Amino acid sequence: MKLFGLFLCFTLLFLCPFVSQADVPEVSREPPRPIVFVPHDRAKSEPQQVHVSLAGKDHMRVTYITEDKNVDSVVEYGKQPGKYDQKATGEYTSYKYFFYKSGMIHHVKIGPLQPNTTYYYRCGCNGPEFSFKTPPSTYPVEFAIVGDLGQTEWTVATLSQIKSQDYDVFLLPGDLSYADTHQPLWDSFGRLVEPLASQRPWMVTEGNHEIEFFPIIEHTTFKSYNARWLMPHTESLSSSNLYYSFDVAGVHTVMLGSYTDFDFDSDQYQWLQADLAKVDRKTTPWVVVLLHAPWYNTNEAHEGEGESMREAMESLLFSARVDVVFSGHVHAYERFKRVYNNKADSCGPIYITIGDGGNREGLALSFKKPNSPLSVFRESSFGHGRLKVIDGKRAHWSWHRNNDSNSLLADEVWLESLSTSSSCWPSSVSVQVLPTFVTRHSSILYLMVTLFRLFLRFTLFFLSPFVSQANRVSKYTRPPPRPDFIVSNGRPKSFPQQVHVSLAGKDHMRVTYTTDDKDVESMVEYGRRSNRYEKKQAGESTSYRYFFYSSGKIHHVKIGPLKPNTIYYYRCGGHGEEFSFKTPPSTFPVEFAVAGDLGQTDWTVRTLDQISKRDFDVFLLPGDLSYADTHQPLWDSFGRLLETLASTRPWMVTEGNHEIESFPINEEHISFKSYNARWLMPHAESLSRSNLYYSFDTAGVHTVMLGSYTRFDPHSDQYRWLEADLIKVDRKTTPWLVVVMHTPWYSTNLAHEGDGEKMRKAMEGLLFRAQVDVVFAGHIHTYERFKPIYNKKADPCGPVYITIGDGGNREGLALEFHKPRSPLSAFRESSFGHGRLRIIDKKRAHWSWHRNSDNFSVIADEVWFESPRTSSHCILNRFRNEI
Repeated sequence: MKLFGLFLCFTLLFLCPFVSQADVPEVSREPPRPIVFVPHDRAKSEPQQVHVSLAGKDHMRVTYITEDKNVDSVVEYGKQPGKYDQKATGEYTSYKYFFYKSGMIHHVKIGPLQPNTTYYYRCGCNGPEFSFKTPPSTYPVEFAIVGDLGQTEWTVATLSQIKSQDYDVFLLPGDLSYADTHQPLWDSFGRLVEPLASQRPWMVTEGNHEIEFFPIIEHTTFKSYNARWLMPHTESLSSSNLYYSFDVAGVHTVMLGSYTDFDFDSDQYQWLQADLAKVDRKTTPWVVVLLHAPWYNTNEAHEGEGESMREAMESLLFSARVDVVFSGHVHAYERFKRVYNNKADSCGPIYITIGDGGNREGLALSFKKPNSPLSVFRESSFGHGRLKVIDGKRAHWSWHRNNDSNSLLADEVWLESLSTSSSCWPSSVSVQVLPTFVTRHSSILYLMVTLFRLFLRFTLFFLSPFVSQANRVSKYTRPPPRPDFIVSNGRPKSFPQQVHVSLAGKDHMRVTYTTDDKDVESMVEYGRRSNRYEKKQAGESTSYRYFFYSSGKIHHVKIGPLKPNTIYYYRCGGHGEEFSFKTPPSTFPVEFAVAGDLGQTDWTVRTLDQISKRDFDVFLLPGDLSYADTHQPLWDSFGRLLETLASTRPWMVTEGNHEIESFPINEEHISFKSYNARWLMPHAESLSRSNLYYSFDTAGVHTVMLGSYTRFDPHSDQYRWLEADLIKVDRKTTPWLVVVMHTPWYSTNLAHEGDGEKMRKAMEGLLFRAQVDVVFAGHIHTYERFKPIYNKKADPCGPVYITIGDGGNREGLALEFHKPRSPLSAFRESSFGHGRLRIIDKKRAHWSWHRNSDNFSVIADEVWFESPRTSSHCILNRFRNEI
């Protein structure tokens, strides 16, 4: 999320000698390096992105792409350079993804081939000559293994280290290109890996970054992956390219799919059971399994994501006496002892996480402490692994940490195949796979959580009476998020759409609207009577491009001066329908509706519906608005979805990580491009130099909107602006001080743990000395209210911190809280909902949090509080004198 790691400062990577495998080396890790985009420098008719893979006994599959549609799907090959005594024809495919159209993707199966032999080949009857070496038919055989590869400079370093030492087969447990729907990155990845992937078979399975599901543009999952990386699923009697198996020498390798059904009734489960049952451990002593989401993991990243699959399938692997299980997903390296059912077991597989290939998201640095006794070695570094199978009994595993010029052997262990263990094969147990009676359907739930929760089963949402605020976490069954709610444009091109209003300085409002017609004026007519517009104001317009997407004309018109607590009727662009808004009051009481991480699912619709049932004066949104995540049509859909509310009351927002949308190819390195164009906030009016942080006054409340994803250190513009802004607040005329940001400074949830710590250390003193009353945050998809805090201790002079990232986003709820609960946390619950802050007068305010239900909202937490400004103890506090 940190702009793909491109702008992180580099920390020093200390070199150290070989480290004991039982310890975690205390070294500083480098962040990922910049994206490497490999352009196409060959003629359109010449093959590119060439890679080879195993395709059944004594056969290989050659895959290549041509931009010229007339090139044949044919491979000429032989054992001497330039002499091709054999020729095979194959098949081709192509696909479209939004505006992108792939080249012609050719798959040609060649053979029979001799083992451990170099073949020279040419694709499509022209272009350069390539060569590959077939794997041996007998021991020894060596596998190079790495997951979560991507295409950064660290990826290049990893591939360089792998190439420096020969191997027979490359294994990749998911997350290949990190294209994430940006299809040109698939092409770049194919060119990047071609020097290696054209010489040795690359065997891959899918990860979450291969899903590429998008509800408006593309509902077919794994479209790009399946078209480009055809694996031997038919040869291994699998009905899906997402799981398959193959044999190399005496090693049977199974590639499983973490993101397709895996429960007892699924095709994958039935196939795996049959596949393992056919393995003859006398002729194939070794069994290796690869999948993406790890079943065992002591890193805080992606914690528990593989648990449903483990519960469904682990007994199959254990009964088959699988030797090693490799996975990716977590961007670190970790090796476990032999394990079964969360306990050490000498007959269980060794589990190894190796998601450290060099991806753009960076390393997963946070391991749980103390270390689990099941974990033998763990380290957050980029690198790769080597499994060298010596014979039917012995194998050597080594993990090599990346260094700039060479790889360093950081972990190694000798393994013995379980096929030779008499204790693991008692006479009463058949060598065939033991029967299993797993009946869970949890894999369906897990799959659909990954697919933006679009087709999840609904769980029962139990209602209960009001819960004591200071007690335990409420014991409710939580509903998953509902499907994305896509709102299309049903108006003519010249008609305004996506209308919203925001505060724009004293007695002024800003009206923002979008038109598809570029000739529509930036103008708002308004008045206090319906269809009687006695005033008219011109504004400004902007637009932007994002890859193939071009926005409509985005109009921003500042109108005023306006009277407080008054309804105004208005029309945008000189025509179209009439809208109305009510200005906030100038005196108490005043009410804010608050919800973060909104998105646009059915749960979002429910949240907005509950908010609309009770009037409010200003809406506060602490970041993560549309969840467009670079898919720009979702910004348009979001604007239409909330127009009913956002056109009637001012919406004041700040940015979250989902607004960054920086992409380092072409011009899309500009962060917050869409957000800044569409949601213009009163930063200029509050003397801020950035739309990412600003302030405004409503009645007697001064609200500060901070930016979690722009600099906040004491030398930054934001810090200096905040310092000056807080000094100017007159608490006699503006008794209440509220702060809104995205990343919470205090949280007892496991999700995003510690993400706001640096900002807290930098800025908390400013807020404390200024006697801030309440701090709202989002980011974590849950609700939590803390007691007044300062510097991680209860302090009656500190702000009340409230996390409210539960608006309805597609990623789902953050269900895991730390146990036991911190005494600083007053109430916490993982449910969708929204909050209400009603300021009664200069001294008293009422906060309530409303849990969503299908037809109504339920007050689940509420509290009355007084501003610390009114406390003589806080006024006399020595820290206050600094502001």
